[in-house]
Parts: sequence; structure tokens; C-alpha cells
Amino acid sequence: MITPVTASKIFSVLGNNDSLIPMAIKDTSNSIGLTIGSYITGQGAESQDRFIDEFGTQAIWLLGIPTYKKILDLTMFKSMGFDSNVDVRILKDKEVFKLAKHYAKKHDELYKDRIDVPKISKSLEDITAKQRIFKGITFGKFVISTLMTILTYGGLTSFRQNYREEKIKREFLEKHTAKKEAKSTGLSKFVQGERPSFTGKIEDFMFSPVKNLMIVDGSITGERLIKSKNKQEFMGYVIKEGSFWFFMYFAGAQIKKMLEKYSLKKHNLPIDIDPRAIESEELKDALLNNKIMQNIYEFPIGEKPLNSDIYRFVNENQENLIVKMAKKSDIVKTVKVNNGLFKKSVDTNSIDNRKFIDPDDIVGLKNKLKTLYDKGQMFIAKEAKTVGKTVDNLSEAEKNTLLEKYLNNVRKGNRLATIKNIGACIGFLGVVMPAVLIAWRFADKDNKEYQVRTDIENKLKKEMNIA
Repeated sequence: MITPVTASKIFSVLGNNDSLIPMAIKDTSNSIGLTIGSYITGQGAESQDRFIDEFGTQAIWLLGIPTYKKILDLTMFKSMGFDSNVDVRILKDKEVFKLAKHYAKKHDELYKDRIDVPKISKSLEDITAKQRIFKGITFGKFVISTLMTILTYGGLTSFRQNYREEKIKREFLEKHTAKKEAKSTGLSKFVQGERPSFTGKIEDFMFSPVKNLMIVDGSITGERLIKSKNKQEFMGYVIKEGSFWFFMYFAGAQIKKMLEKYSLKKHNLPIDIDPRAIESEELKDALLNNKIMQNIYEFPIGEKPLNSDIYRFVNENQENLIVKMAKKSDIVKTVKVNNGLFKKSVDTNSIDNRKFIDPDDIVGLKNKLKTLYDKGQMFIAKEAKTVGKTVDNLSEAEKNTLLEKYLNNVRKGNRLATIKNIGACIGFLGVVMPAVLIAWRFADKDNKEYQVRTDIENKLKKEMNIA
């Protein structure tokens, strides 16, 4: 049985535009659909080639940059005495960096008797006098990890093309020559070629896992098009890659916004808050006890507060609902204690001042909480009117019952929007787009056969003087 807490985590991950898990789910459905489609059109050789291409690429695409970044953290950063957990963006605002060091010392003092809790003030002091160097190697990590991932994919492409050529040649020789003859002449005469070679606005792209993937994907798409062996393979990639880019990077976010806008306009339900916040007991209690606005009034006054004012507010008001929900939504990162490779890390719930806190995200969350409260009051008034009452005539118990109903509607709306969004992308990438490729192949009798196989077999026939 899935508990509400587990459900909220699942939907939070699935609905997160910066999470790699929804990307992996969409890509897996796409890869399965394309592999099945390739089997229908080209049987074994084409489907195996597609399987290696899609799932091999997926592994490199999802794991390449994180893996290379981790290697550089353990080598380049460690050798220079820097903590790779420090987010370079905290250096953008001098006053914020000054505050970060101040609150980091408070954190270390609070946990001075805990040897398992990292001392984060030292990490910040270590980069104070070496900010230019730290910025340089952070950018270098981004560039190197991206290039290494691209080169790794280049190696996969070489391996895949050599593998399929060797397989097609072997099948052809087995079909047209006796095994003994094939053995005497050797496959090497026909199966030659290079061995697989595996050397083959910036801030947003540096720190967003999804935008990291866009860079890698751009190189993958380019290499696939450039290294296509014939028009059939080239046009297949044009259709496949164009659809993939649209539904992987653009459609999901737009569908999400559209569903959120529709929910707010049609049902007066604001469903754009992170599910971990929506389904938390703290938010429920604040809504039932009318404390949301009280917490909002504590926020720095002004249309555009200074970044340092917002940063100070977050660190000094950790019992404020905005800060609590920011922690749950991972807008504000907390210090976690790592108890070993296979053990679950423990969250201290103390703000990690090595991490960047985006002031715009904090202001956005505050506004979302206010909208949630306002729409909740409107819901109570509307429900009271249906039974011939006003809000003033309702008892506190009745109000709380209606607010619980309202909050449950918000939660259900959020989950349904996530399911619709993921489902639409999976449906197109895993079913519609592979079906389009199959239809395109079968629509032209000259395009039905697997052209790579045909080209290789024609070359072998010419070399072996086979009619």
C-alpha cells in the first residue's frame, strides 16, 4: 500500500522539471517503442542496432555527466582542497556570501559535538581567498564532464556501427558460402575497419541536470545525423530526434503550465506547489489554523526585497511556513549526514549554507502560498452559499472540514496533472512516434527494407561476384 508520504514523493519527482527520473521514464518508453518498431520493419539486425543505440545512448545520456562530475569531485576538487558541495552561485552576491559564512559558523557551533555532521564553515572559508580559482575549476568541471560524455557517445556510435556491419556481413557469408569455405577465406577480409574508439544563459546549463542533458543531446542528435549511412537512416533520425526534443524538453513544461492554468481558472485550485509541500502536515495545520497569512506577513516588505534580506529571513525564520515549505520542496537545501554507501542519509533539517538559495524561488513560493490561502477562503464561501449560509455562520469545525476538502482537491488536481503530463509524453514518444516511423517505412516500397543491410550486402555481392 502506498502511503500519502510515499505518494507525495513519487508525484513530486514525476512533476519536477529538473528531475532526471521523468526524463528516464519518457526515454525508456521511447526506446522500447522504437526497438519494437525497428523489429517490425527490419527484423533482427535493425532491431538490435536500435536497441544498442537507444539504451546505450540512454545510459550515457543520463549517467555520463553525473559520473564524470563525481570523478572530478574526488580528484580535481579534493586535490586542491575544495569542497565540491559548495555551490559557486553563492559568490554572486558579496553580502549573501558574507551571511552564508556567518550562518555556517552558527551551524557548526550548534553541531560541534556531532562528529558525523560536516563542518560547513571551513568549506566556505577555504574558497574565500581563492574565489577566482574555485569559479574556474567549477566551470572546468562542467566543460570537461560534458565533453567526456559527448566523446563517450562517439565511442558508442563507432561500436554500434561496427557491430551491425559485422553482424550483417557474418549473416550474409553464412547464407552464401559453405562454413568450411568461410572458415578458409576468413571473415577478416570482409569484416575490417576501425575498432570502436571511445575517445570519440551558461549558469542555467551548468546547474540544471535537465539542461545538462540538452547539451549532450544536441551533440548526440548532430552526430547521429552526420554519421547516418544513407537517406533512410538520416530521415528516420530527423523524425525521431525532432519529436524527442519537442516532447522531452519543451512539451512537458508547457503541458504542466497549461494544466495548472486551467485548474486555477476552471476550478479555482492552485496546483503548482510541490506535492511534498501540499501534502505536508505543517501546511495543513497552517491552513486550518489561518496561520498562512501570519507567516507571509513576516516576509521582508517590498515589491523586490534585496537578495541579502531574503537570505537573512530564510536563515533566521526557520519556523516560518515559507521556509519550512521551501525545505520540503528542495528550494532550500539542508545538511544531510551520510552514514555509509548503502545506508540512508539522515537530514539534520539545518540549512546548508554551501548551497545556493534562489531568492526568486522563495518569493514565488510565498506568492503560491498566498494564492492557496485566498482560493481556500473562496472555496469556503462558495460551499457555504450552496447550503444557504455565509462564512460567518459556519462553525470552526465546519470551516475546517471544508478546508480539508479543498486541500484534498488541490492534492488530487496536482496528481492528476502530473499523470496527464507524463502520460501524454509517454504516449507520443512510446507509441505515436514509433508508429509514424513504421508508417513512413511501409508507405514507400523502396523504403521498406533496412537500407544499411541492403548497402552492405550489395557491397559484399560485388566483392564476391555474386549475382
